[in-house]
Amino acid sequence: MRLRDAALLSATMLATGLLAPAQAAQFRIVVNQVADPLMAGLPLPDSAPAMGLWSGVQSWPINAISVAMMPSGRIVSYGTASGSPAVQDGRTFTFWDPSQGFDRGFITYSGVGGVNSFCSAQALRPDGTLMTSGGIFDNGNDKGSLVVSSTPNGANGAFAVAAKLANDRYYSTMLTLPNGQQLIMGGNYPYAGGWNDPQGAINQGYLTGMTPELFDGTQWKSLFGAKSRDAFGPENNRWWYPRAWVAPNGKVFGITADKMWVLDPAGNGSVTAMTFKEPQRNAASATDAPNVGPVSTAAMFDTGKILQVGGNSYDNGNGFLSSSRASIIDITTGNPVVTDTSPMSVGRAWANATVLPTGQVAVTGGSKFNDRAGGDAVLQSEIWDPRTGRWSAGASGSVYRGYHSTAILMQNGALLVAGGGAPGPVSNQNAEVFYPPYLFTTVNGKTAIAPRPQIVSLSTVQLQHGQPLQFELSSPSGLSQVVLVGLSAVTHSFNSGQRRYVAGFSQNGNAVTVQAPPSTGVAPPGYYQVVAIDQKGVPSPGVIVALGAGVAAPSQVAAPAVAATTGGQGGGGNPGGTAGPGTTAASGTGTQIGIAAARVSIGADGTLVIVNADNNSLWRYVSNNAWVQIPGIYKDIAVISATRMYGIGADNNIYRYDGQTWTRVGINAKSISAASDGTIAVVNVNNDVWLKQKDDNTEAWTQVPGKAAKIAVMSRNSLWSIGLDKNVYRADQSGAWALVGHSASDIAASPDGSVMVVNSDVGTLWRKVGDNAVEAWTQLNTNVRATAVTIPNAQRAIIVGADRNIYRF
Repeated sequence: MRLRDAALLSATMLATGLLAPAQAAQFRIVVNQVADPLMAGLPLPDSAPAMGLWSGVQSWPINAISVAMMPSGRIVSYGTASGSPAVQDGRTFTFWDPSQGFDRGFITYSGVGGVNSFCSAQALRPDGTLMTSGGIFDNGNDKGSLVVSSTPNGANGAFAVAAKLANDRYYSTMLTLPNGQQLIMGGNYPYAGGWNDPQGAINQGYLTGMTPELFDGTQWKSLFGAKSRDAFGPENNRWWYPRAWVAPNGKVFGITADKMWVLDPAGNGSVTAMTFKEPQRNAASATDAPNVGPVSTAAMFDTGKILQVGGNSYDNGNGFLSSSRASIIDITTGNPVVTDTSPMSVGRAWANATVLPTGQVAVTGGSKFNDRAGGDAVLQSEIWDPRTGRWSAGASGSVYRGYHSTAILMQNGALLVAGGGAPGPVSNQNAEVFYPPYLFTTVNGKTAIAPRPQIVSLSTVQLQHGQPLQFELSSPSGLSQVVLVGLSAVTHSFNSGQRRYVAGFSQNGNAVTVQAPPSTGVAPPGYYQVVAIDQKGVPSPGVIVALGAGVAAPSQVAAPAVAATTGGQGGGGNPGGTAGPGTTAASGTGTQIGIAAARVSIGADGTLVIVNADNNSLWRYVSNNAWVQIPGIYKDIAVISATRMYGIGADNNIYRYDGQTWTRVGINAKSISAASDGTIAVVNVNNDVWLKQKDDNTEAWTQVPGKAAKIAVMSRNSLWSIGLDKNVYRADQSGAWALVGHSASDIAASPDGSVMVVNSDVGTLWRKVGDNAVEAWTQLNTNVRATAVTIPNAQRAIIVGADRNIYRF
């Protein structure tokens, strides 16, 4: 091969992304790789690899003043009612599924009577719920709590907690401790101040939050021994959303304005306070202004290491020139050590600091003077690198994000930045996405989406401290680091949920063994994203896992799919039809793993089954080209898992297999498909489409309008078919079939939004990523010819070749 040709091939691989070899999953829990519409169709300016990129401004149902990521991957927000972004009301909860994009995926629920969570505290609990406590009055009540479900369904997503707080808790902070209990600190009587008349505020009973409280799952307990004016008192508004973290020694470390402190929740509690820095004051420049106070932001970017940045005001209405200064507080030894690092390029108040998987900290939003917009608004992001202690300029957003704005790390490695106002110079019922530079690269002088690693399967999603985790990795650029990043819970410029732990690991091929955090102080029990970072510093999408004894498993194991292509579409986007060839993705030549197959199907757990081409016997793949026979003779097979399979028998009847026994569940079928959510669909001998009502042993089916030759199911509401005209169609349960492609003989769909077809003319393979009716297809290796296909996700394919052999790509 000539050097120029080799360079062009390398560039093509970088621009499109390598498709990892398809195979039965190496570990028992397969990551459901869901669609990522947030990464689709991005403009790619030359500056993106250095500065990142912002999306356009997107509509959001409410003003997202408080935001948290749930173990399900959904994002919950609250702070105002729908359509009233300037009205303070925390009785509406909006859930968003990022895999659905901004155009859909929102569910909105009302809260519960007697609890108004506006300016409340929030923390994820070991059962996977989000607990909010305190806030403002609801018909005279302000000491209530509620829990928000990770997977809302039915009429509501929020439920009241019977126990009441002992004290008013407006602007307090709550953490989940190493023992799984919730600790709430600070706060005040709603809408009362303190900094301008400290003793007067105490005398009037406003400083109700100086005594922390502990929730044991049933009742609140006041920690009278931890009552502290130094930590939570009125001076300099120390009571206002304390910046607090569980320290490596298991105690709680915090910063409140000019003080820092250590709280021991054991017994009756105790607090030891010390000076942090001088309090808020008038300053001649941003570098002179102290980086303290409620308007600052802070983040734990590594075990026991905190970045404190910006600030220098008492509240959103009273303050001074904003600070650009930044400090590192090291609490790894138990005795806090404060060291200044390089300042930001500009002062910021009410910014948000978000820890990235790489250990960098992205700071977004803020104002040069308290909460002023206009010429004082800071739209440009900045990223701090702990390796150098320096800041780099990031891209600029479009909307002023100040007081009451929020920012969190999503599973795809980008930041959701939302909210602002109520009160303030803006009322932001909208959101933006900031894409950090690590998501981009440069190929032949042009910006492209960076090829990324992907966690494919795991040994468990319920980690225990000190125990190993294994996962299967697909990565075009190796592996340099594995990290755990705590799920976000952010409000008022402080994210109390995020923390980052760098795990030790070893690697054998694509199998990675990771050591879980050794103690509950280093990583408190709860929920974390596991992220693999490659040799180029590019992180994988995060996979959410539970860590610690008694922490419930996440309700689903899913991660955004890594795009197989980043270039444009070609040839009209048809799968190899006469309109043109489309875009070709590099893939390798595939690996043979079996022989003599007619049909093939893979389940969500990695179970791979084929129908033998000579005698219609069934065979399940074990490993290393080894297969074991499954009883029965079948024309077609559809696998959900090792104990949930469906087949079409020699008599054309439909049978269900539970791992031991086949049971008849239907009649007269010729094509069958099953999805990971338990949806089963068939095409009968009359070319009618039928959906099974439940994944069970009953013969209960519902007809879907329309005719088809073959069927593939992505989910209950996403059906794909090859029509009698050989064209590709998509429909929901209503049977409104939309044309998506042409000239197909076989079809497969995966739960992450990927579809693959075999071209009916020449047997080439074509993939579409995106659960929609857009005709956008990419060819998989022009040299491959197939007769049947199955796909576990958007990166992999298992085919029956024209020679009847079985190949994984």
